[in-house]
Amino acid sequence: MADFQQQGPITTLHRLNTDRSEEALTYFAQPDVGNGVALILPCLISEFDGSALPKIVQHLSELEWLGRVIVGVDGADSNSFEAAQSLFSRLPQPTTVVWNDSGDMKEFDRKVGIGPGTGKGRNLWRCVGVANGFSQIDTVVVHDADISTYKASFVARLAHPIVDERLGFDFVKGFYPRFDEAGLNGRVTRLLVWPLLASLVSLAPENVRLRYLESFRYPLAGEFASRISVANSIAMPEHWGVDIALLTAAQSLGAAVAQTDLTDRYDHKHQLLSVDDADLGLHHMARDVISTLLSVAGLDEVDADIFDESLRHAVSAHRANSISNGIPVNEPEEVAAVALFSKLVRETKSALPPELPSWDQLRLEFPGCVQDLASLVESHSTSPGATGSSP
Repeated sequence: MADFQQQGPITTLHRLNTDRSEEALTYFAQPDVGNGVALILPCLISEFDGSALPKIVQHLSELEWLGRVIVGVDGADSNSFEAAQSLFSRLPQPTTVVWNDSGDMKEFDRKVGIGPGTGKGRNLWRCVGVANGFSQIDTVVVHDADISTYKASFVARLAHPIVDERLGFDFVKGFYPRFDEAGLNGRVTRLLVWPLLASLVSLAPENVRLRYLESFRYPLAGEFASRISVANSIAMPEHWGVDIALLTAAQSLGAAVAQTDLTDRYDHKHQLLSVDDADLGLHHMARDVISTLLSVAGLDEVDADIFDESLRHAVSAHRANSISNGIPVNEPEEVAAVALFSKLVRETKSALPPELPSWDQLRLEFPGCVQDLASLVESHSTSPGATGSSP
């Protein structure tokens, strides 16, 4: 986004020139600079049947500077896990593929006091634990596995502000605009998070956490980077509010936080609104996001009238922005989302599941847990380089 506005308590890193993404890639072209960087890629096994993930793998193969790739696979049986390993064996980087649903992985969870469960938060949590098994890793980069507009520069753009000592950040969030030929996407961000933050700030204008979250251009983005020391200190949420919870955790730890402009247009797999099923799609996500933001604000309910006023302004503003840029306005989808979100903010806040313990805490309680996890992952792995740097 071609501006240079800085807003709130975080730093925004823009792409002011067309080659700014190349700047980060050029930095990592220096010998050994990227050795300490690991990409964490949480995946569903169903994503291996799509068109996005093979293209992501192809782009990643260009990043010879990248120290390691760690892929967490959810929903795989032994045959599909082997197929997942085969896809990632094409990468030149040392690559570790993690079978989250194996029987012995479930036994590992039981031994460290973790109950049954699945989802992106648990996948991410386990991959951070795996990253701890490689002593040279000091920075982790995370992005989704279903990005249809993926560019190899994403990893460098996220890692650069942490690895480059001239910048000195500890946690970096990506941002971008989401749209396609059918119109603007990102409805949970546009039509729920932003109006909800505005309404909560009007009730609690001195709340520093809300003001902090307002500074982010895409708080629900799945793309971020973190010093591993920061990631190890975070108790990982297991719900759809995980992206917001991670931002507030970084703030609580006193991390130096930035957001970086990744691309001119971003798109990935679209979740259904699922108006009639509160346990699916954007319906479930919206409920968890509302509960997360209310917890951040220290409130039990939303002033629905203030929210509706903010929502009406958001609808009008995004409609005007679409028309101004020659992008279609998908009225039926917008109307359905508005009706659902307005309804959900009036409901009683839903209970969120307990967080997974931070790896710092887990290592205090179970001193050998990282080594045990590393050995377990290695026993599953056939990927070249997966075990070469393990303790």
